[in-house]
Amino acid sequence: MKNVTIGNSVVTIGDYAFAACDSLTSVNIPNSVVTIGESAFSNCRLKNVTIGNSVVTIGKSAFLDCSLTSVIIPNSVITIGDGAFWRNSLRSVTIPNSVTTIGDGAFR
Repeated sequence: MKNVTIGNSVVTIGDYAFAACDSLTSVNIPNSVVTIGESAFSNCRLKNVTIGNSVVTIGKSAFLDCSLTSVIIPNSVITIGDGAFWRNSLRSVTIPNSVTTIGDGAFR
């Protein structure tokens, strides 16, 4: 499984939902999703992620230890959890004014 497109009926991506899917390189999170759970995509080889415009919370360690080089966080996001993007190769991050909380080590 290299690419995942999550269906439009999904509202929450649960804790550890895709954790350790080391063949996963790309994911499209639709506008229906409101919450990305703790470690939802941790330890994947994600190179590309598209985060839908309804996501409010990006959970703790959600994208920990992936291979992301850039991420655009949509205007709907309010909270970025502890270590959410820790251990990536980020060179570009766009954080909107809607974000009120950035957790400890979120981009470490």
